[in-house]
Amino acid sequence: MMKKTILAAAIAFTTAFGAQAIELHQPDRDYIEASTAVGVSQSNWDAGQSAKLTLKNAYRYTYNLELSKGDFTHDLGKAKGFDLTGVKGHDVDGELPMDVLLRDRLNIESLVLLKDGQLVDEYYWSGMDKDHLHLMMSVTKSFTALTVQTLVQEGKIELNKLISDYLPELKQSGFADATVQEVLDMRSGVKIEFTPGKIWDERMTNVQEWNGVNNYPQLNSILDFAATLGQRSDVQTGEAFDYQCVNTEVLGMLIQRVTGMSAGQAMEERLWKRVGFEHNARLQSNSQGEAVMSGGLNATTRDAAIMMDVLVNGGKNRAGEQILAPEYIDNLMSGNDEVKSAWKHDGFSALLADAWYKDQFRVLNVGEHRYILMVGIHGQVIVGEPATGKVIAMNGAQDEMQAVRTVSMLMLDAVPALLDAIQ
Repeated sequence: MMKKTILAAAIAFTTAFGAQAIELHQPDRDYIEASTAVGVSQSNWDAGQSAKLTLKNAYRYTYNLELSKGDFTHDLGKAKGFDLTGVKGHDVDGELPMDVLLRDRLNIESLVLLKDGQLVDEYYWSGMDKDHLHLMMSVTKSFTALTVQTLVQEGKIELNKLISDYLPELKQSGFADATVQEVLDMRSGVKIEFTPGKIWDERMTNVQEWNGVNNYPQLNSILDFAATLGQRSDVQTGEAFDYQCVNTEVLGMLIQRVTGMSAGQAMEERLWKRVGFEHNARLQSNSQGEAVMSGGLNATTRDAAIMMDVLVNGGKNRAGEQILAPEYIDNLMSGNDEVKSAWKHDGFSALLADAWYKDQFRVLNVGEHRYILMVGIHGQVIVGEPATGKVIAMNGAQDEMQAVRTVSMLMLDAVPALLDAIQ
């Protein structure tokens, strides 16, 4: 009976978007039942105290889309060997070997190191292995932005046009005056009223069925939610970097609108089948197949590293196919006056002033290093340094979403130390 239900959902989803071959899976009821018996249910699976269990199994709690890999697979080769213990990092109580710092202090569950597209070494803890999917959280945002970029390169999206030109449903909302580029840069100026006790508006996660049934049935789509939002009165559109997930979700709607297919299907066709990934991925969604484009990607740590390798390799996969324009990466790495000024409005600027957020990526300047970051809460960090061809990918299960201590230890200490040590 369950197989018939899943098949019916997949057929309905395929029909809705016009013969797109992508499968919509239901929540894993057997897994959820077993998990609920020990206190981890659909309603609380994303709580930090359960991260060691749930971030390796996140897609089981929700509807999800399976993104299929393509024929080309990037061969990472065999590990050359790396003395992780010999690299030192720091916590507030002093110097520690890097394996102790990452595994024991920062709750990192996997670490993959690449140089020029080849495996330097990899490490797995807490039940992870090279083939295990892990929730990427907001690393997903960068994958969404890269999908948008492929459409920009084809002339289907113009970055200087208003997002509401593509999505007229937003013309009376806080997004009305924001360009596509400003939405990509989290500079839309949209105002979010936090639900009491949370740092987000629960209406959005309800529409996404992130924790089960949608309790706001009048909102059928993330676009319905976005249309209700107003605009900040303390800053002008484009002025401030303000990290709000709804910006990325609107980009997902943009992808859907200009392609005529689901955003998940577009990500599969434009990234997952082309980059050289080793495994299929799961992209969490609601029951309509509307994907969580700001934080729902479940993928292996190696595949996240392979995606970043495209950025450090001038936009090409290791088969030589140009996935992203070199100019795009150059512009990301150099930033501009708008994003550098906007960065000052974010709290992280107190830790590091010389940085910016552009195109759903962070670029940090730490010592002699300038590197690209895909970042997700609870310890998801994918790093690329184009100047050296180095990539660091790690997935974590931190009990806090984003603490000053763990952020500064990872971004400003551990990452530069690892970049220095990779040969």
